Amino acid sequence: MNPTGRSRRRLLINAALLSAAGTVGRLATAASATAGIAPFSHAVLMREPPVITPMMFGAKADGVSDDTAAFNAMYAHVRATNSRTVFLRGHRYRANGSIYARDVSTIGEGATLTMAVNSEKDSYAFEWGGSDTFVTELAFDLSNLGRNPMQGVVNGCNDASNQRFFRNRITAHTTEPSKLQSNIFGLWVLGTGLTGLYVLDNQFEGSSYGIQVNNQDGMDKNVRKQPLGKPSQHIHIRGNTCIDATIGVNTPHIMCSNVVIEGNTITPRNLHLDLPLNVAHVTELVVYGNTVTSNTASANGTLHIEDASGAVTVSANVVTALAANNGIQFGVDPSASHDARPAMRAVIMANHVQGPLASTTSTPSTPHGETIGILLPDPGTINTTVTGNYVAGFAQGINAVAASTVFGNTIANCPVPLRLSKDSAASQNVVK
Repeated sequence: MNPTGRSRRRLLINAALLSAAGTVGRLATAASATAGIAPFSHAVLMREPPVITPMMFGAKADGVSDDTAAFNAMYAHVRATNSRTVFLRGHRYRANGSIYARDVSTIGEGATLTMAVNSEKDSYAFEWGGSDTFVTELAFDLSNLGRNPMQGVVNGCNDASNQRFFRNRITAHTTEPSKLQSNIFGLWVLGTGLTGLYVLDNQFEGSSYGIQVNNQDGMDKNVRKQPLGKPSQHIHIRGNTCIDATIGVNTPHIMCSNVVIEGNTITPRNLHLDLPLNVAHVTELVVYGNTVTSNTASANGTLHIEDASGAVTVSANVVTALAANNGIQFGVDPSASHDARPAMRAVIMANHVQGPLASTTSTPSTPHGETIGILLPDPGTINTTVTGNYVAGFAQGINAVAASTVFGNTIANCPVPLRLSKDSAASQNVVK
């Protein structure tokens, strides 16, 4: 309940006291109680814990003073109480060191947290997470003063459920002169055994790795013999805007399941985005309605999915390769991780895939010679349906190494429209 609500309730209680006091002839006492502060009630306090802010712990909230100690004191205090939430009241804060915000929810109320952290001393800027915790309405303005890459906003919780990061903004300032990659990243999730992680309606800018659910322990181990941790499930990444920032779910030796990546926009501006949307080691996957653009010459693919199996759907995405890169690249081959599970039918449907030659009619030059609009690269990718897609401006339109069903697609300005295995079925495709 907000302070206004509490004040109104206390007025109503005091009014009731006045009425009751009048009935028994004790108006003076009731009037005295009305004029003062309501009596302390431990039960009420437990139901309505006080609003906790950084200013209660010495924060200046002027955007200039270093409020790191105040923030860490605030979060430490809350972890030791029955309270679970702090409020930043829309102020501007500055922190020159790491903030540890685990097991507490943060409501920024439009606040800005400017952090300038040295990666040679600290590995992260802001750490949050824990079951039933969230961060919302907070703008992070992040700089790395050191030479090493580091995480910006990190979540390292294991076995946590119902974690939410929504309606926030992360802006990262790179110190790399080449501007190929930021050296401080956005939201990085390291935990295993997660159930319900929601990353919704945020903006990430200049962080290179904008959203990463990333758990790796090398690529030469077998998930069944040497698992890194418990599997995670129900990962939802939806409605985020990524400018010079990518989205990745890459969990070898864990295998996330029930992953939905929906309605996100990924746009390069100053940094080089090779793998703007990268998913690996996932089963039961939906990639729907995203707008994804790459701007770097690569063979990795703009929308890249590998080691994925079990009810995979890739649909209604707008995928654009501005440089010599593939469009949608989908496979189940686990490479060296040995993580693959039995493959089920996958559907790649109703996507708009545009390459660097889409606006020309010339034969591709050497740098574009291997670009492919939709690529199914490995023999394990069987029984995949590719239908209703528009593919334009690649050296090859659709290339399926294994048996697939390819029908009802429109392929424009691709010198080699279809290159399919002998076991594939193709029909009703329109070539322009």
